[in-house]
Amino acid sequence: MKINFFNSIILCGYLCLLIISVWKLISTPNKRKIYYYFYGFLITSSLVVLMVLMFDIRLVKTYPIILLFFIPFQYLSPVYFTAFVCYYLGKESVYRKYQVYLFLPFIAFFILYTILKVNIFLEYSWISKNIVTILHTEIDENSALSFSTIIGIWMYLMITKYEKSLGRYSFLKVKQQTKWIKNLVAVLIVFNVLWLLTLVLFYIRTDIHGHMPYYPYWILYLLFYFAFLYYGVQHIQNRGKFLNPEANIKEEAINKFRIAGLSTIFSKEELKQIESNSSEVVGILSYFATSLFDKNDVKDILWDITENCIAQLHLEDVVIYILDEKTKLLKQTAAYGTKNKGQRMILSPIEIPLGKGIVGGVAATGIWECIGDVTKDERYIVDDKKRKSELTVPIFLNEKIFGVLDSENSIKNYFNDQHVFLFQFIAKLISKKLEKIKQKSSSTITDDNMYFKELNFLMSEAKIYRDANLSLETISGKLKISSNYLSQLVNKLSGKSFPDYINGFRIEDAKKKLKDPLFVNYTILSIALESGFNSKSTFYNAFKKTTGISPKEYRKTP
Repeated sequence: MKINFFNSIILCGYLCLLIISVWKLISTPNKRKIYYYFYGFLITSSLVVLMVLMFDIRLVKTYPIILLFFIPFQYLSPVYFTAFVCYYLGKESVYRKYQVYLFLPFIAFFILYTILKVNIFLEYSWISKNIVTILHTEIDENSALSFSTIIGIWMYLMITKYEKSLGRYSFLKVKQQTKWIKNLVAVLIVFNVLWLLTLVLFYIRTDIHGHMPYYPYWILYLLFYFAFLYYGVQHIQNRGKFLNPEANIKEEAINKFRIAGLSTIFSKEELKQIESNSSEVVGILSYFATSLFDKNDVKDILWDITENCIAQLHLEDVVIYILDEKTKLLKQTAAYGTKNKGQRMILSPIEIPLGKGIVGGVAATGIWECIGDVTKDERYIVDDKKRKSELTVPIFLNEKIFGVLDSENSIKNYFNDQHVFLFQFIAKLISKKLEKIKQKSSSTITDDNMYFKELNFLMSEAKIYRDANLSLETISGKLKISSNYLSQLVNKLSGKSFPDYINGFRIEDAKKKLKDPLFVNYTILSIALESGFNSKSTFYNAFKKTTGISPKEYRKTP
């Protein structure tokens, strides 16, 4: 068969697909493996059809040398497709486990192709022309069809199993997100059926020859590949949301949780500044705010700040100076690092006159300073040891200088804009807390507490209770609030201990699953684990304590 309108259209289409896929693969900045497999599938699929078309338009007959470049891509394409699906689902381990077996057909036929090429150039001295034809038209095509079909069915079953292995919220969410790739696999299986029908047609109608019967579904494949190219990239980019569909809700809720707590401390303008920064900054400030909640003594507040500066900001040295109004001296009151000799005592405390040194200068002007290289600043006063950089921020109380928050580091230009921003807001936190103490206004936990409202949201909507390792320490760490404050919050407003509070949500979750038809095939242990419990006995005890009956009895009740 020579070139005609139909095969020329197909040839141009697959050439375009090949060029676009290769260009996209080369130009993609993110070289993750999932992109290699995604574009590898499209490239090898294009080459399969293009190789056949070389015979169709008699290009191979005119230039037999082209045969040297023919590789059994029809066995490589399903492997790349399998790899893509596994990586998209986050099941890389499944692909790695079966990788060697998946490549066996390709390796076997690569060796066979090599032998046949040599045989052709030796003018069929090893294998007769009739056998070569049978290998190309019968064995090759039938085995490729079988391999592709088996791969398609395996992928479909794997996706279905993955969907069913998740809890209710995840099941519905992930099922929605996997619909496109599941349909993709189903379409490929349908195409394999069309391929099979074409082979049957050749057996029924011996008068039909050539590749004309393949043209319709080659065109369908082409449309499918371009659609896959367009939508596939979008789905890969959103893959993080798919692999953990609750992650976005959880992260947004956690950030909202922190902002809500800070709204009781800072003004709207200050909150806008905080929100414009990273979630890390919001988290650190949230931790400081809750850590100071139950502190009603100036010394406790200052020491808590210095200790937490080190823990949260990983600083080398932090010192808070308080200005003595009578002597006009800045006295070291709280410190962390080498200046802290334990039991909240300062090692060799020094006093700096107002206006002297960098610390004294900031106290005098009320303007923060960040010195990248203190060795070039004559004002620098050596304390316990010489360092290279220094950040100093004033602390105000009723619009007057109360003291200075100071930190030094052994690295030049260590402090950045984020450090400056955090120090300024930490200084404001200290100011606001000191004002409350001066006004004898103690902090109390009330029913309208924003932190508790957001905590309930995290439980009911983001469902963080499903984490079996959730504890007072882990959740306070995730939320960036003081564990002591969190404990007080839950005890007072829920009337329960923290474990009982968490288990309350888990029990309600389990009760819904026990009555849900979607979970009719789940064992009670599976439901317990899905709901956040880490053992059957813990689940049974908590369930009976709350409902008065066992999970098994509850499941049987109408």
